[in-house]
Amino acid sequence: MASFEYLAKILQITLSVYFSSMRTQTNKPLVNLTQSEWRTEGKETLVCDINDPHSFPTLRLESNEGSDRNLYVSARELAHWGNLHLNKGMHEGKQLLPKEVFDIVTSVQTPDALPVHLPKLGFFWWIQNSNVENCEIGPSLPEQTFQILGASGCSCTVIPKHNAVVVRMTNSLWTFGGKNEFDYISDIQEFGNLAEATLRNWS
Repeated sequence: MASFEYLAKILQITLSVYFSSMRTQTNKPLVNLTQSEWRTEGKETLVCDINDPHSFPTLRLESNEGSDRNLYVSARELAHWGNLHLNKGMHEGKQLLPKEVFDIVTSVQTPDALPVHLPKLGFFWWIQNSNVENCEIGPSLPEQTFQILGASGCSCTVIPKHNAVVVRMTNSLWTFGGKNEFDYISDIQEFGNLAEATLRNWS
């Protein structure tokens, strides 16, 4: 069971709620996300996943509890999610959650006892660290950069140094996690390095 599935199960047992419902069960949602949802049925605006280049693309339609890989998000709302973390909970002049929450979420939570070359993680965010081997974050990206990577290759990279959020949307499960000899680490690193070079030229 993946770490996210463990978290969803803990929430279900301790709070009697599903992870997917937490953003809508408050009296007023923190942010108005209308293009982010765990889908159990098809919809014409959804993009299918490529599981095999020799077969038809398919939709991932699973449970709506929030523990499966069927979360569909638009590029705009994925960037909005990154921007909320970049600004530490500040949205349209209002502090939606305490700044300290975002400080913890986007800082290294990996135990110090682990070898220094292993990836450094916050709460599901990869954290840039020059000592890490095989990190998903491109080596050209500055310290304090943090990033999440989806199963189909989509990513959200937050670069505080440039006050920027960079989003990539792809739909290939065929290459996920290095399947079929695809070097997904080099691929996502190259994307990050390209983003850094572009932002550096603009600044």
